[in-house]
Formats: sequence, C-alpha cells, structure tokens
Amino acid sequence: MPAHPQTGVPCPSGFPGQAGEGQGLAWRGGHDEETFLRRRRRVRVWKFLLLIGVAVFLGCAGGGPQRVSPDYKDRAPRSIAVLPVLNETVSLKAPEVFRPILLNKLAQKGYEIPPLSAIDGRLKERDIHEAGQVNSLTPQELGKILGVDALLYAWVTEFSTTYIVAYASMTVGARFELKDAKTGEKLWEAEKQVKESKLGLDSRGVSDALQFAAGQSYVPYAQKVVDQSFTTLPDGPLAKAPPQAGCLLPGL
Repeated sequence: MPAHPQTGVPCPSGFPGQAGEGQGLAWRGGHDEETFLRRRRRVRVWKFLLLIGVAVFLGCAGGGPQRVSPDYKDRAPRSIAVLPVLNETVSLKAPEVFRPILLNKLAQKGYEIPPLSAIDGRLKERDIHEAGQVNSLTPQELGKILGVDALLYAWVTEFSTTYIVAYASMTVGARFELKDAKTGEKLWEAEKQVKESKLGLDSRGVSDALQFAAGQSYVPYAQKVVDQSFTTLPDGPLAKAPPQAGCLLPGL
C-alpha cells in the first residue's frame, strides 16, 4: 500500500498526491458530488421552512372595528337601503360585486330591502348618479327620499391580485356602516379583509400559482368579507326564528 508523501503513513490508493491522476480526479469528483447533495438538502430545508411560513398567511383574514349600538334593539330598523358602494380601489368592478351580495345578506338577516333599481332611480331624480355623490345628502334626507328606516354605507378598501414569480395572492376588503335615517347616528359598523395566497416551489407549483392569479373570481372572497362582517349585525324583525325543541304540531 503506498504511503502518504509527507507523513509516510500508508494510505489507500486514490489518495490525492499519491494515486494516479485518474484516481485523484475520481476522488475529487466524489467529494464535489457529496457537497452538491449536501447543498441540495439545505435548499430543500429552506424551501420547506419558507412554505411553512407562507402557509401561516394562507386564507388569513383581518379586520377593523366591530361595533353595535348599545340600544340597537330599541332602535332596530325594519327597512334598510343599500346605497351605492364607494370604491377606494383601482378596480372599477369592485362596487358591482359587493352591492348585490350586501342586498342578499340583509334580506337573509330579516330586513326589508328595496330593490337596487328603485334606490338608484330615486337617487337619479335628485341628480345623484355616482356613489361619491351620496354624501352630499344627510342620512335624514336620504331616508325621506328612499322611504327607509336605515341606510347601509359601504366602502371597498381592497380588491387586488398580486403575482410575483411563484407567489400569487388575492386580497378583498371592505368596511360598512349602518346609520339611522331619522337621527343620522351610527347603529352598527364593521370592517374585514380576506387574503388568500398560493406559493409554488417547483415548476408545477409555479404554474398553479399563475393560474390562481389569472383565474380566481372575486365573488367568493367578497362574499366571505360580507359573511364575516355581518355576524355582528343583529337579525331583523323578519328573521325566521329557529323551531323550539319539543314543539308539537296542532292535532298531534
């Protein structure tokens, strides 16, 4: 067995400096391969940790104030008008997405809701053609024009999609205020934001993230914002009361 050229200690063939040129290259090749595999394992670990970190934010929701007037039950409205939705985003379709959802939600909660076409028609008679013009009238004036007990004001605060390489996210947010049409006082307010993200760590994941950003509809996210916000709004007078346990039908 050949000895090491400096220490004289026997060493196996292929030791650099003692073995032939071909064997030395083979040894260095194996060493480089081991380094490559070790680095690849580290990359996988970092990808895994990154995925965990991003997953924390997937489907996350945030919100602002949630407040109901202490005397809401004594002043609870029977009819509510859903005013044109104000838009604080660059998306022109955001108000169109939210307004019908708001109308349906209030109807589900047991309030009388005038049709949107009737509301818009009466507002146009007063030369109000855009949502931004609604604030030119007081809640009391709007209440008389529309013939309702309360007014729902809504602002779309977030309505966007972000795509950066392998990361895609959709964010939808809004805030709401219900005002008494007689006094103009705030009866209820809420604010919510919903965000869903998708991260691709391989070629297929990147493709999925791109499809997510390009093909997602805003409607389910707007619905989620409304559903979460209106959990704090008390039911109206037309809400169906749940059946009482042990209640018997007549004649039984």
